[in-house]
Amino acid sequence: MKQNGSYSVLRLHLWLLEAAETERRMPPALRRQSYSSWPDALPEWGEYTPEVTHVSLGKASNEQVDRYDRVLGWVCQLPDDYDRKLLWSAAHSAAFRNRGPAWSKLARLMHCDRRTVKRKYEQALLNLYYFLKCK
Repeated sequence: MKQNGSYSVLRLHLWLLEAAETERRMPPALRRQSYSSWPDALPEWGEYTPEVTHVSLGKASNEQVDRYDRVLGWVCQLPDDYDRKLLWSAAHSAAFRNRGPAWSKLARLMHCDRRTVKRKYEQALLNLYYFLKCK
């Protein structure tokens, strides 16, 4: 990601998706305190094994965090608050999904039709593109 280099709207879209996925991979800002307590005694000693294995996301790499910071800075510099909210919420709704953003859910969040949200998202991407191009 070059600062003064070649941008495209598609690249910006992919960088936004990667930034949202990276944000989900990062540790939480506030950790829940863990309390120690003994589990109830079970009749068999082998029954202490967990019933369900919990698989979590891998940690974000240093390069991913750097790209996340850069994209977050770009989005935060946009003058329109609606564009910032729409870009970031669309990226989060598309994170770890093969089908892209959940336009219906975004439409309920933005109080308009799903086709309107998609059109406004594309316009917000163009605004970000021209904002970075003129910078």
